[in-house]
Amino acid sequence: MIREALTFEKLRSLPRGEAAALFIARRAEGLTPSEAELLSHWLGDDELNRREFERTERAWDIFADPGDDELLAAMRSHALASGRRSFQWPRLAAAAAAFMILLSAGLMLLTFEREQPPSQHHQPPIQYASVRGEVKVIQLPDGSRMTLDADSAATGRFTEGERTIELTRGRAYFAVLPDTVRPFAVTAADRRVVAIGTRFDVGLAARTLTVTLLEGRVSVGPRDGPQRPVILVPGQQFVESNSRARIVRVELSGTGSPDWSNGLVSFNDQPLAEAVEIMNRYSQDRIVIRASSVAGLRVSGQFRAGDADRFAEALGELHEVRAVRRPGEIELVPAG
Repeated sequence: MIREALTFEKLRSLPRGEAAALFIARRAEGLTPSEAELLSHWLGDDELNRREFERTERAWDIFADPGDDELLAAMRSHALASGRRSFQWPRLAAAAAAFMILLSAGLMLLTFEREQPPSQHHQPPIQYASVRGEVKVIQLPDGSRMTLDADSAATGRFTEGERTIELTRGRAYFAVLPDTVRPFAVTAADRRVVAIGTRFDVGLAARTLTVTLLEGRVSVGPRDGPQRPVILVPGQQFVESNSRARIVRVELSGTGSPDWSNGLVSFNDQPLAEAVEIMNRYSQDRIVIRASSVAGLRVSGQFRAGDADRFAEALGELHEVRAVRRPGEIELVPAG
């Protein structure tokens, strides 16, 4: 029997379902060593390839043991015969497409008799976390990139129908791969940020949520509820604190990424207590505030992440405060 050689380029030109069907059909007759190596490469190239192969494999299992069902037995024979007759690539691809239709039909016939494949919504969530002083750059399953700030945590859910990140602590910067079918959504506090292909930053500190847009467009709306979302344009920042929301202009860095991902932390008239919480993500010596008069001060400026001593020194120059150093902590107290 003559079998046309498969190549990775040819496989990538086919829809995933057809490529998976080709492998299943050939495996039924016995894969050559080169085909087995190619299958391993194709499965490892994309998580969606693996999922499609498993779905097709589950469907084929129905045909492998049709029992007394004459219709399924006829479908299986026709599918294998199509694969054996197709020596040229276009005919082989056509056979694979027909094979997929037959497999899908078999699944539909047995909907109430066989166990269905696990729902995509039951995919286990992915946990992401960073420790104090650690900034992580993470490649997400959809090809997008998330930079997780120090001492931050998030949960990801990526299926064929959704791309969702829930930020539970800290801050994250997203460079989103465009996908009009699956908009990219980030939930934080009671807000939902939705983008298609863009770059933006979401931060949680004290009781404040910030969403900063660097490129593209995003909508910021309630996680649940009828309130209409707000559309941001580059250079705008959505700020919500104590249930009050506003939009402010921010100066974007020339690097195309947020300052904190480059080792700098910027504050723009923010409460000192909130600024201290952010600075504490990077340093082993924690800054503490116990006096309410100090916590209510406002701070602006740019500081080096992890340099708690210089931050405390700068505050002493800007406000009537002084730093009291103890093992493992720097307390900011009134200067008087």
